Amino acid sequence: MRKINAVITPVILILFILHGVSGAFNLTGFGNSLTRIIAWPMAGLIGVHMVFGIILTAQTLQAQNKAGVSYPKENRLFWARRISGFLIMILIGFHVYAFTGVSADHFRLTEFTSVLLGCQILLVISIAVHVISNVKPMLIALGVPKLKPRAGDIIFWVTILLCVMAAAFIFYYFRWGAV
Repeated sequence: MRKINAVITPVILILFILHGVSGAFNLTGFGNSLTRIIAWPMAGLIGVHMVFGIILTAQTLQAQNKAGVSYPKENRLFWARRISGFLIMILIGFHVYAFTGVSADHFRLTEFTSVLLGCQILLVISIAVHVISNVKPMLIALGVPKLKPRAGDIIFWVTILLCVMAAAFIFYYFRWGAV
């Protein structure tokens, strides 16, 4: 299960980057249909990743309980990964809700409120925490040598792309309200 998760995680990351960049183009008025095409396979892989994450977390907690290990502050990174993943699952629901009223030709919603904008920004922040805290374990699971420079590059570029995605949500919010 860990091996399968290690393989689908970078695939999810690549699909997410393509989905996010394509969505940013859609939100700023330079639309294409790639966003929806990527969304469904990515959602399926995220579902598998979520199920594996729940099972592996339960196994880890069970092993810790058997060993008599308490939950010290040193487990902050462990919990940051789990809580950010949980928040992503909830916020994906808001994301789907916000963008399901889209027609094939026009990227227009009934109402893109401040609450929906806030949910999208929280989604970006949750993804940032989840990806940044999991880059090194992903690279280790894939057997990538020289972790530090590769992890730094991935974190740098993912951060830039997440900022672009957040800016596109904000741009769309103001664009929607102005038109």
